[in-house]
Amino acid sequence: MACGGSAAAQTAPAPIPDPVVGRAGAAAASAQVDDVTVTARNREEKAQDVPLPVSVVGPKAAERERLERLSDFAEKVPNYRPNISNPRTSGTAIRGVAGGTGASSGGADGSEASVGYIVDDVFYTHVGFQWQDFVDLQSFEVARGPQGTLLGKNTTVGAVVIRTQLPAFTRSATIESSFANYNRFIEKLNVTGPIIDDKLAYRVTFYLDKGDGWIRDAVTGASYLNNDRWGVRGQLYYVGDEITNRLIFDRSTSHEYNNSGSGVIGDSVPLFANGTLGASYATTLANRLGKPILTYDPYTRFQTRVGTLDQRTIGVSDTFTWSLGENTLTSISAWREFRLHPRNSLGEQLNEITSNAYDVSVDQFSQEIRLTSPKEQTFEWQTGLYSLYERVWSLNHFDFGSDAGRWFNSGSSATAIAQRNSLLNGFKSHRDGKATTFSVAAFGQGTYHIDEQWALTFGLRDTYEIREGSVFAWDEAWGVGLNPAVVDAAIRGGGGVGFYDTGAVTKYFNSLSGLFNPSYRYNENVLVYGSVARGEKSGATNTDAQPILDDKGNFKQFQPVITKPEVSWDYEFGVKTNWLDNKLIVNANVYWNDIFNYQAQLVNTDYRDSTGQVLRRNYLGNIGHVRLRGIELDARWSPVERLWLTLNGAYAEARYINFDKSPPPADWLWPTVAGQPAAPASLNRDNSRFENFPLWSFNAGANYELPLGNLFADVGGWANRPVTGILYANLSWRDKQRLTNPYSVFQYWQPAYALVNAGAGLRADDESWQLMFWTKNLFDQRYVTAWSPGSVTSAATVTLQAQPRTFGGTLTVKLY
Repeated sequence: MACGGSAAAQTAPAPIPDPVVGRAGAAAASAQVDDVTVTARNREEKAQDVPLPVSVVGPKAAERERLERLSDFAEKVPNYRPNISNPRTSGTAIRGVAGGTGASSGGADGSEASVGYIVDDVFYTHVGFQWQDFVDLQSFEVARGPQGTLLGKNTTVGAVVIRTQLPAFTRSATIESSFANYNRFIEKLNVTGPIIDDKLAYRVTFYLDKGDGWIRDAVTGASYLNNDRWGVRGQLYYVGDEITNRLIFDRSTSHEYNNSGSGVIGDSVPLFANGTLGASYATTLANRLGKPILTYDPYTRFQTRVGTLDQRTIGVSDTFTWSLGENTLTSISAWREFRLHPRNSLGEQLNEITSNAYDVSVDQFSQEIRLTSPKEQTFEWQTGLYSLYERVWSLNHFDFGSDAGRWFNSGSSATAIAQRNSLLNGFKSHRDGKATTFSVAAFGQGTYHIDEQWALTFGLRDTYEIREGSVFAWDEAWGVGLNPAVVDAAIRGGGGVGFYDTGAVTKYFNSLSGLFNPSYRYNENVLVYGSVARGEKSGATNTDAQPILDDKGNFKQFQPVITKPEVSWDYEFGVKTNWLDNKLIVNANVYWNDIFNYQAQLVNTDYRDSTGQVLRRNYLGNIGHVRLRGIELDARWSPVERLWLTLNGAYAEARYINFDKSPPPADWLWPTVAGQPAAPASLNRDNSRFENFPLWSFNAGANYELPLGNLFADVGGWANRPVTGILYANLSWRDKQRLTNPYSVFQYWQPAYALVNAGAGLRADDESWQLMFWTKNLFDQRYVTAWSPGSVTSAATVTLQAQPRTFGGTLTVKLY
């Protein structure tokens, strides 16, 4: 669907066929779907010829159905579930696994995701690089299963591969304007053309997206979950006799209220698992601050000192290809920068207690060189070297507000009473984590065509990495007549961490990835394949590592700064088929994936204080063994000309196999009482399913295009041209999902739900203009992504989806 770095063209690329629908009025033969191409193996290949589970969405479908962000593509790809919530805590999951990213408690900034993210041959490390819109998409591909023998860096469950449009040697300019409810407007511009005929071309794309959110703060008027972002991408593309060169610069920024997606639904009922009952949150709030709960409506907020999350990403990449005889040498050089400055609230219900935020800074430098043989040879091969250097700063600041003194100093002594109004207000606890990674790898992959039916693909990658991490913590605090010991004790008592320095920790890793992938073409309609793949990623850096101290201030140990490596073994068996003169495609595969030392957020429970209470500290660690297994289906059918039906889905099970020290949920943390059993330090989660992941899911869609002829001939002028009517609808269904720990006293399941998107419009057959009216979440399905029963010090809350029902119109005009 795009010219891959290893298959550079000598001329401008031909028009790209849409994998979902052909052009209106085209012959039936051009509406076949077996010409859909993918580049997930760094070659342009027919999707039906790739003996691996790869799904692809093309530019026409993306433009027609307004697929602009990673989350939009979930309705098109089986077993792909992004959670793009804010620039730092997002995570893209394949088969239920995203990896160490997406952890709001921190520590994951030094962790790579289990899912790779690759744009125009450049592997992006930190999850913050995924926070962007695409206005010049050429193809969106999801390769499931461990990656590493190709596609940049090594991953353990899959990769998202995105290609953007190349500059063209034909002048073209397109402008697109969208207007929608919640006062949203989107402007896009895409301009391309030659600088030197047949030699040097350019492309410039721009987008601006602004609109209100759908949850409003009752005090400040802040509009939560809004849109306020823009981005620009510029490209130069040189084509010579034996070389090509593609230079890309891009910048994006956002200033959005996406740090408040949860709301209060009621008072807490702190019933502990041992049968005891604690005080409710409303009681605690009244006793400590003398305030009531203002609302139980999750769509109403009363937040203090809330601001936007300010994000910026800048990147430059250069892809150079050189034809060396029949082979092709490709060099990909890239630099990226990510900056995040959040302004989180000090509290709900007009309270000013604490705020926890992470300023993040990431710089990434990468270089890849690969040599590729020509296609359609008995033995096709690719080999190369890959290197990466990354620096991450994760700067946590834990701020205390005006109510913190009264909230945390509940003593009745004269000193405690005197300190309530001054102690903690304005204090800050800082924790500055640093992580650096130097990675170098050699990789190779080849396909040997034994005969016209049998083929064997095999690959190997060896990655050597040096990881270094450190954490330094300090207090920013003051108080009249308060000595440092009192200040430090107060900050620790309020959840801060005080002063410490882990020192620099360095570890060296050697990781192996491999692929064994035989395939058999039974006939021109049936391809059967199997694969065994090993993926591995090095130990992650815990940028929140901290000391474990008892209640007397005695040092026990530092939490691990660098985790163990994560290892994945994946087994696949699948079939790809096409029928009815290539108008029906049915692909299916089964998979079994074992992941060992799975990197995730855990709680250290190895130590107790003097009263026997467990000392609990979050950290980034390893779960012994998790298992993923399931069945995936991807089908397309054109029963009549210009009508396309799509169906994809999965039965997917993600399960903990060895998780004997799982952190207990809040209702298992009852207070220690003399003569009664103490709360357990951990619980056994062996052989239990993941939370927040459905067993069944499917997506169904329909798209129909009807030529209407010269419908507006009487108008004349620009309207005097043939037009085509467009109709589409998509339904995404998710099975019920448990959102709570299976040990919890109170259980909450999100019932099964379906999201429906639809649109209708007209397009000029010469593509000079297109007008679409569309809606997303047509039936305004309100679903919950997280649920908490609350505790003694917190209300019951739910986390809401990012988007209610939206509707609008889009006019696209080709200026020339």
